[in-house]
Amino acid sequence: MAAESVLFGRGFWGPIIATAAMLLIAAVGGLILLGGRRVTKAKPSAGKLKTYACGEELEAGDIHADSEQFFSPIRRVFKPFYRYIRPAHSGDLSNYLFWVVVGLIIILISIAVAMGVV
Repeated sequence: MAAESVLFGRGFWGPIIATAAMLLIAAVGGLILLGGRRVTKAKPSAGKLKTYACGEELEAGDIHADSEQFFSPIRRVFKPFYRYIRPAHSGDLSNYLFWVVVGLIIILISIAVAMGVV
């Protein structure tokens, strides 16, 4: 079966041409990247790897972001849901995957109903 171009008004879509163009662009980009690496060698220094803190010296523990502060607003928003769902939580992976699949099916059915398919 030969690849056919699909016409959309003035333009066209040829999958073989598009694939060839993407591969050509990727090859040219790779060559530019390799050429740039040959021209300028890496010059690692201790200062490059340090976190910029406006001239202050910080320890690694001071720089590390606390995940508790990041997720606490999310926990606060979903706290009523967590209270409802926590007693049913078993910690069993197969149970978790079952509910993920059930949720996916519910979402797909609701999308199908919204689109008028079902």
